[in-house]
Amino acid sequence: MCVLILCLWSSPAGAGASADGVRFTDVTKRAGIGFVQTNGAAGQKFYPETFGSGVCVIDYDRDGWPDLFFVNGRVWTPEEQRAAAAPQPPRRPPAPPSHPALYHNNRDGTFTDVTGPAGLAFESYGMGCAVGDYDNDGFPDLAVTGYGAVRLFHNTGKGAFLDVTEAARLSDTGWSTCAIWFDYDGDGDLDLFVCHYVQWSPHTDLACRLSGSVKLFCGPDPYRGESNRLYRNDLVNGRRVFTDVTQAAGLLNPNGKTLGAALIDYNDDERLDLIVANDQVPNFLYRNNGDGTFTDDSLLLGLSVGRFGVAKAGMGVDAADLFNDGGIAILVGNFAGEGLTLHLRDRPAVSPPAAPPAPMASAVLFKDQAPRLGLTRPSLPFLTFGVAFFDANLDGRLDIVAANGHVDADLVKSLERHVTYRERPLLFLAESGQPPYAEVGEAAGLSTPMVGRSVVYLDYDGDGDLDLVFTDNGGPARLYRNEGRPKGHWLRMTLRGTASNRDAIGAVVKLTAGGVTQRRMVKNSSGYLSQSESTLTFGLGTRDTAERIEIHWPSGRVQTLEQVGADQRLVVSEP
Repeated sequence: MCVLILCLWSSPAGAGASADGVRFTDVTKRAGIGFVQTNGAAGQKFYPETFGSGVCVIDYDRDGWPDLFFVNGRVWTPEEQRAAAAPQPPRRPPAPPSHPALYHNNRDGTFTDVTGPAGLAFESYGMGCAVGDYDNDGFPDLAVTGYGAVRLFHNTGKGAFLDVTEAARLSDTGWSTCAIWFDYDGDGDLDLFVCHYVQWSPHTDLACRLSGSVKLFCGPDPYRGESNRLYRNDLVNGRRVFTDVTQAAGLLNPNGKTLGAALIDYNDDERLDLIVANDQVPNFLYRNNGDGTFTDDSLLLGLSVGRFGVAKAGMGVDAADLFNDGGIAILVGNFAGEGLTLHLRDRPAVSPPAAPPAPMASAVLFKDQAPRLGLTRPSLPFLTFGVAFFDANLDGRLDIVAANGHVDADLVKSLERHVTYRERPLLFLAESGQPPYAEVGEAAGLSTPMVGRSVVYLDYDGDGDLDLVFTDNGGPARLYRNEGRPKGHWLRMTLRGTASNRDAIGAVVKLTAGGVTQRRMVKNSSGYLSQSESTLTFGLGTRDTAERIEIHWPSGRVQTLEQVGADQRLVVSEP
C-alpha cells in the first residue's frame, strides 16, 4: 500500500456507460443493519488504522439463509497511545467498548443483531474472518484475524459460539490479515492458512511526512514482513488441535507482506494451490505438491510482479474461470495509479504426470490482460482493496466488483483534484463487444463514495440473484439489494461433504446449459479480509434447464446430475 504517490489523471472512464438493466439499491437501513466500523483513529495515525476490517457471510444456525458477521477494530489503550510518535491528541472521555457484530437473517429482508446472545461481543483489533466447519459437526465455525492474535470460535449449534483458541492450541501472534480454511493434506478436515502483514507495534510506529508537520501513514516499505502461517488440523485424544507446519510445508517466508489470498487449482491436478497478494513486494503462487509441501511458482508463471517488472501494492484477490473456457483468471486490487490486475492463464495446463510431483508445467503461463479487457483505464484513479467475481445479471458471464477508498485523508488534500479519500465502488459488466468489460458502477446505483475496504456477495433475500455488502473504514457497512431487471434464470447449489470436508471447500462444479459449461469452485475466504457465501450461483440467462451438472468432490469422487430445472436451490450431499 504505497501512500507517497502523486499522479495526474483525467476524469474516470466509463462514467457514462449503460448498466443494461443492472441495478443495486442501498437497503442498509431498511434491512436493520447499523454496524459502524471502529479503527481506533484518535490523531496518532497508527498504521493499522488505515486498513479497515472485513465481513463474512455465515449461515451460523443452518436455516438456509445467509447471516452476516462484521469484524471490528478497537480504540487504542492509553498505554498504546503514549507510544505514539505523533503529538498526543486532546484528552477525550473513554470510548465505549467496540466489538464485532453478528446479524441474523430474519428471512423477510431484515436482520437482527444477535452479537451478545451469540457470545461474540469480544474486543480485539480485528481485521479479517474466515468461516469453516473445522470439526465437521455440521455447524460453521469462525476464525478472526487482526493485530495481536488470531481467535477461533467454535459454533455450539445452539445459536452461540465459544472461544476455543487456547484449547485448540492455536497460537498465532503478530499482525494477521486474511485467513483461509482448506484441506491441504486431503485428510477430510479443514486446515487453516493465516496471512500476515508486517512487523509493527505502537512502539515501532513510524512517522512519515509529505511536507510540513502533518504525519502520514508510511506504507509497508520501512517495515519488515511477517511470514504467513499454516496450521494443520489434528485430532488428538478426541479433541481438535492445530499444529504449526509452516516450515515443514515450505511456506516459511518472511519477505511477504500479505493482504489477500485465494484458493485456485492452476495446473488442474485437483490439489488446492494458493495465490497470495503482497503489498509492494512480489506475490506468491504456492503449488500444492500433494505430499504436504508447497512450491512457489509465481516467478516462473509471471505472477510475482506487474507488467513492467515492478511489484504492485496488491490487496484483495479473487480467482475464477472467467470466460467459461476452462481457464483461470486471477484478479488483484492495487493502489491508485496502478489499476486492477487481471492475470489470465495463457494456455491450458498439460495433463499432470503421475507421482512424484512434477515441476511446474511449462505450458502454463499467466499474463496481465487488464488493459485488453477494459479494466485498466477506469480503475487507474481508484485505490482498490476488495475485489470479487460474481454474475450480477445471471447471464452466465462473470462480472467484477471492486471496493475502493484512499488510505490517508491528509495525503489526498495535497493531490490532484480528481483524487478523493472516499471513492465509489466499481462494477465491470461483461459484454460481448471489445473490450469485453464496461464500467457501469455509477449507472447501476453503486454511486455512494466510501472509504471502501471489503465487498462480498450473497443472496440475502432468497430471490436467486446476488446482493452486495461493503465495509467502510471508520464508517457504516452498506447492503445493496440487486434489483436489476430483466434478469436471467438461475441455479444455486450448496454442497455438503461426507468423505470430503463437510463444507466441500475445493469441490468443483461444472454446469452445462445450452452448450456452455460454467465451472465454479467452492472456496473459502477471498477478496480482502472477507468471505462471500459458499453457495454457488450459476446464471443461466434465457435457458430454463441445465442439461448436465458434474460435481468433482475433494475426495476424488465425481457425481453427475442431469436435466435440472432452473430457478431453484439444490442442497447436494456427497454420495
